[in-house]
Amino acid sequence: MRHKATVLVPALLLGLTACQSTGGSGREPVPGASAGAPVTATGIGDTADIGGARFGEHLRVLLRGFVDPAVATGKAPRPAAGHRWVGVELNLANVGGTAHESPLGRTWVVDDRGERHPAVRSGELTTGFPLKVRTLPVGEHADGWLVFEVPFGSRAVGLDCTVGGERRSWRL
Repeated sequence: MRHKATVLVPALLLGLTACQSTGGSGREPVPGASAGAPVTATGIGDTADIGGARFGEHLRVLLRGFVDPAVATGKAPRPAAGHRWVGVELNLANVGGTAHESPLGRTWVVDDRGERHPAVRSGELTTGFPLKVRTLPVGEHADGWLVFEVPFGSRAVGLDCTVGGERRSWRL
């Protein structure tokens, strides 16, 4: 069964930003290669499997697209002064044996300056609906866009996603 991501998102996005605070800018340097789990670099159109923190949790994440800039429709929030939004379109599939809680616990866009920028709330974009998932049942899919605030003058070059201690990266 395929869903257009209809579950509420506030807890997910709060989790995305809350555990990534760097004290002011919301940005943080990209950790070195020796700083943890292996990093697998893939590109747009590629799928990566990511294990969860609990036994039986397993997500298959497909990076479907990338837009720069991402443009909100209607009366959605707007980026901060001096920043623009970039968006990544993801397809999540729970291929494990248990429901997956907050499927994208920590997700960032990496810019060409080596800084990571956390996901922000966006509302609907001209390219589609935001990814709204809190719990993903076994065998279910969710599609949507995650939005990141990036300063003008920098270029988004990658997407980092950490779930259950496993980190995967995509080139943009």
